[in-house]
Amino acid sequence: MTTHIETTDTTSAETTFAETASAETTDKIVEDYLTLVDDSMVAVLPHALRIAIELGVADVMDSSTTQSVATTAELIDADPDALGRLLSALGAAGFFAGDSATGFRLTALGARLRRDDPHSLSASLVNAESQLAWLRATDTFRTGAASFDGGDGSGGGDFFGVKNTQRGANLAFLRRMRERTGRLYRQAAEAVDWSGSETILDIGGADGFLLGEILTAAPHASGILFDRPTVIDEVNLRGGVPGCRTVPGDFFVAVPAGADTHLLCSVLHDWTDDQAVDILRSSRHALAPGGRLLVIEMLVPEDGTRHISRWSDLGMMVLTGGRERGRAGFARILEAAGYRMHRVLAIPESPFSVIEAR
Repeated sequence: MTTHIETTDTTSAETTFAETASAETTDKIVEDYLTLVDDSMVAVLPHALRIAIELGVADVMDSSTTQSVATTAELIDADPDALGRLLSALGAAGFFAGDSATGFRLTALGARLRRDDPHSLSASLVNAESQLAWLRATDTFRTGAASFDGGDGSGGGDFFGVKNTQRGANLAFLRRMRERTGRLYRQAAEAVDWSGSETILDIGGADGFLLGEILTAAPHASGILFDRPTVIDEVNLRGGVPGCRTVPGDFFVAVPAGADTHLLCSVLHDWTDDQAVDILRSSRHALAPGGRLLVIEMLVPEDGTRHISRWSDLGMMVLTGGRERGRAGFARILEAAGYRMHRVLAIPESPFSVIEAR
């Protein structure tokens, strides 16, 4: 996300910092953050976006029509003055165009706040359990253990244990995964050659969105969606995935046998190396002779290059105790499970890659 922010009260010290940071090739996002660290926008923007989504502001607006603040407020049952100030602030950041007097319309960036937008960020931006975990995250860096304790500060269980016992948390997680898959690596469905695949097993495949995209691209193949029982229950309630059968279970114990292609999409980063090896062993034991495993994950550059995987690595550590890995890290855990890395395919227009193992 790129935003343009104009400031009129920049101190000489801040200007000096910005000039120095640019000379040292500091990430522009970090430069902007540190320049504005004493300004409320740094703290308020994530909450302003969350509130806009919870109110459903973007859902009652479009990009072609300027709508008065009063009309928008009536549609979402909000206070007109408070809403006008919210829209004005988010408008200055590029999410809306217009002003409080004449009204606002959605920009292309603002459309991503709509729940029905194919590139929506709505479920991710209202992820309260992540925000709560980060409030306690100093302990993670002291102990190395995840800070998640139930999502509400109650100490109610680990990240996935809560999803198994709280349907609301489970559904919210599945919505976030659907958004994340569509936004970040749905392109894998077209980027990978599926011509040699007859049965594709998606291990930890959530609601089956990516598997459905793959089966559309490879109609000759059949699919198996495997995930936690509470996930499969939700998928079955919604009618399943066309061309696919659903199987509940625990990938630490076993996965369905016989498929010639296994998928592990954004799964291994949730777990420690030892746990990831256990999952990979379950896959290897079940994979048909001559089959292949496709791991879709971000690869952390091993030379210090900027990459969003470095921030995701911290997020995994805090939420689940997992980690992002570089190429060598994946080669190591694959080998420990009896696989060998065959090749790596970059996914177009994505920070993710497909690691093929055999």
